[in-house]
Amino acid sequence: MNLQLLMIDALRILPHAILKRIVGSPLVIDGNALDMNMHVLAKLSGRRVTQGSAGPSVDQLRAVAASFGELNLPAAKGISVEDTSLTLLGNDLTARVYRPKTKRGPLPAILFFHQGGMVIMDRLTDNHFCSLLAQRCGAAVISLDYRLCPEHTFPAPIDDAKALWQYVQENSERLNIAADRVALAGDSAGGLISSTLALILRDEGGQQPAALCLAYPWVTTSDEDQPSLSSCANTFPLTAGTMQFFNSQVFPDDRNKDHPWANPLHAANLSDLPPTIIGTAGFDPIRDQGNAFAQRLKNSGNQVTHHCFKHLTHSFLMFGRVSREAETACLLLADNLSPYLQVDEA
Repeated sequence: MNLQLLMIDALRILPHAILKRIVGSPLVIDGNALDMNMHVLAKLSGRRVTQGSAGPSVDQLRAVAASFGELNLPAAKGISVEDTSLTLLGNDLTARVYRPKTKRGPLPAILFFHQGGMVIMDRLTDNHFCSLLAQRCGAAVISLDYRLCPEHTFPAPIDDAKALWQYVQENSERLNIAADRVALAGDSAGGLISSTLALILRDEGGQQPAALCLAYPWVTTSDEDQPSLSSCANTFPLTAGTMQFFNSQVFPDDRNKDHPWANPLHAANLSDLPPTIIGTAGFDPIRDQGNAFAQRLKNSGNQVTHHCFKHLTHSFLMFGRVSREAETACLLLADNLSPYLQVDEA
C-alpha cells in the first residue's frame, strides 16, 4: 500500500472540520458542496495524466484508471468471486462472477456492465459494488469484460451485452440462475449499455429484465439542455475534456454518434421498461442527462426510484474506501434493487 492510500485511509475517519483545516473548504457547484473526503481525493489526485500536444493516449488513461482500482473497498463478506471465460459472438471474453456462499439456487442474477466511456476500465473496476449487489440482493452477479473501443467498433459493447443476456437465458439451469429474475446494471457507459439493452429486449419480446440499476448513466451523446456539462466541466474524476476524448475513440469522425443505441435518452418510446433505480451525482458533467432520463422514464409510465447524490462525483461506486457517503450511496442502490429480484411469497 502506498503512502497516498495510507493517507486516504487515515483521512476517511477524520471529522470533516479537521479535514477542512487541512485541505480547505470543499468545492461548491450549483448550490451543492462536494463531500469532504471526495474533496481530499480530488486534491491528492491532481493531474495524473501527462498530456502531449495531442492529449492523453488510450494507454495513459487506462493506466490511470487501473490505479484507481485501489480505492475500492474489499469484496463484501460472504461472497465467492471467480473469474471465468465466456465465448460470446465468437470472442473469448472474461467475466467475474460473484455468488453468495450460503445461498442455494436457482439464484436471481445481475448482469453488470462497467464504466469507462467504452474505452477504459474492466470487470474489476466496480469490484466492491458488484460484491455488494451479490450480498444485498442474494444474487449471482456477472461483470463482463466487454470489448472496448477503439480496438472494436461501436456498438460492439452493446452486442456483447446482448450476447451475455442470451447466454444466461439459454444456460440458466446449468448456471443455477432463475431466468425470470435477471436484472441489468451498470455505471456511466455501463448505464448506457444496460438502458439500450433493455430497449432492445423490449422490442424483441420474450423474457424481459426484472429491473434496471443505473449509476450516473451516460444516456446521450447530445450536449443540448445540460447545464451541468458546463458547470461541472472540470470536476474530478470526469471532465469535459475526457468526455470529448471518449467520444473521439467511440465515434471517430462522429460516426454512429447519433445512433439510437448511443442515445437511449432520446428514444421515441420509453414505455414498458423494467422498474428502474437511478443514482446520479451532483458533481458530474452528465448529471443533467441522467436526471432527464429518470424523469422521461417516469413520464412514460415506468416505475422509477431516483436518487441524486448531490455531494458525490461521477464514479462514486468505486470510491467507498475514500468516502463513507459514497459507500452509503452504494448500499442504498443495492438495497433498492433487491426487492425486484426476490420471489413473491404471496
